[in-house]
Amino acid sequence: MAGRLQNRVAVITGASAGIGRACARALMREGANLVLTARRQDRLEQLAAEAKQLGLRALFVIGDAREEDTARRTVEQAVQSFGRIDILINNAGVGNYKNLVDSSANDYDEMMDSNMRSTFLFTRHAVPVMIKQHAGLVLMISSMAGVYGFAGEAAYCATKFAQVGFAQGLDKELRPHGIKV
Repeated sequence: MAGRLQNRVAVITGASAGIGRACARALMREGANLVLTARRQDRLEQLAAEAKQLGLRALFVIGDAREEDTARRTVEQAVQSFGRIDILINNAGVGNYKNLVDSSANDYDEMMDSNMRSTFLFTRHAVPVMIKQHAGLVLMISSMAGVYGFAGEAAYCATKFAQVGFAQGLDKELRPHGIKV
């Protein structure tokens, strides 16, 4: 399939549903090969089959994006199979919309790990590949809650503000290497 992203490789976290799944389909329409990761194998298999029908290659890694081993395995699979990573979409995340007094430390940890730790881990492992290529694009799927605080969502907003700050700082760090964030 010809498109603007022909011969490009995109890694997408949280690819089995929602925004991640929509990103995968949009990138397929543009001709990108995919490396997908999420916890639901059946949905990843379906996306990989869709890519194959379009004449594209897609592989997937089953795992929890909060775990460093998942990030490491995903990047290794991308490099072994395609030799490169052009796009990283940090999409994995959760929302838990509660007032502060109704939020437990476990609620906070789950959101921070899902939303920010996963972003850090996948970016940390993908960026060295992009630095060697002198090119790449790293995207974080954040939220308006990352630029504006909402009542009843303080902990969620904190995780999304963290993503935005991470992206802004990282963009300044990586632009000299030809990488946009």
